[in-house]
Amino acid sequence: MNWIKKITLSSIVILMSIFMAVVFIEIFLQIIKERDGWELTRSINVKRDFEFKYPTVDPYNASFVEVNYKRNGFGLRDNCSNTKDIKILTIGGSTTDQRYVPQKSTFQNVLQDRLTSSIGSFGCVSNAGVDGHSSFGHLYSFEKWFPLIPNLRPKYVILYVGINDADFRRATEPNAGHDNMYSEGWKGWLKQFEIVFRLLPIYDYLQAKQNPELAFAKHEPTPYIIEDYTENNLSENTQHLSKVNAAAFRERYARLLEFIRDMGATPVCLTQPHIFTKSIDGNVLGVRNVIENYNGIDFDYSLRSLNSEIKNLCGAMTLDLYSYKFNKEHFYDGIHTTESGSELIGNYIADFFESNDLLSGLN
Repeated sequence: MNWIKKITLSSIVILMSIFMAVVFIEIFLQIIKERDGWELTRSINVKRDFEFKYPTVDPYNASFVEVNYKRNGFGLRDNCSNTKDIKILTIGGSTTDQRYVPQKSTFQNVLQDRLTSSIGSFGCVSNAGVDGHSSFGHLYSFEKWFPLIPNLRPKYVILYVGINDADFRRATEPNAGHDNMYSEGWKGWLKQFEIVFRLLPIYDYLQAKQNPELAFAKHEPTPYIIEDYTENNLSENTQHLSKVNAAAFRERYARLLEFIRDMGATPVCLTQPHIFTKSIDGNVLGVRNVIENYNGIDFDYSLRSLNSEIKNLCGAMTLDLYSYKFNKEHFYDGIHTTESGSELIGNYIADFFESNDLLSGLN
């Protein structure tokens, strides 16, 4: 029995030694970790020098089986050779980021190709979309991220904003874990540790795999069919909550426009389409539980309230994509575009630039 006690004691000593070593390493890493501005961008989930191959989630027979997704050293997704070349910067959440769309088919790349064919080489279109960001995250980006990018002086900044702000349950609260790094509970606690995020293989898993609280917004293919559209009424609190939410959103959006103009750029404002509602036999019906305990009709009402604020603030520089024709094959869920959906948006934006004489501003 003594040998059992010795083994047990040895095991405890080994475990305690490992624990103490981990504690000391963690303390050391916390002391030496970078304290410059880029550390702050990590807090809002900006990925730098990041690359991962995502398998497609497109249920509509995509022309690819995986997406080689890259973010450069400045946290941007683009094919620009130099930040001086960025003439159009696009800002938004996951619908701007388009994680599951190949670079060549993102609306940024389509827009760049269209404009290049119209006016010749002018520079490039860069993608600063970050999964899960709402207007809270976009404001933080202007305050803490974009000033770190050298020679970033775009002529136009496209705001593809609103979808993530349509959740009227948090009119004055950022999206925890997305607009900021630290979500609630054990996941938010875990994200503070350098060993997990810098040394262990779990870092890549948490950053790249589908873990919505720790890395990205959750994406699951949801090919809606007619039978899914069952709701036809607004919930009791929707109108009041949407009004409060739209007023708070207006203030943040106005600040975004100020930031854009302060950097010497012209804002181009886009509203966003979705397929959480559908007109069937003359009736507009919605899917269930788009926002927790609220249906597609509620979501649509909230989004239209935000769109009204966008149009009022941006006027003629608004491209109202919400009112454009999209089909279900353009989305792999209610809001995220497939390859064809992103290409359609890119062409719509190019049409807007051409028809509103914005091309001269790129020279």
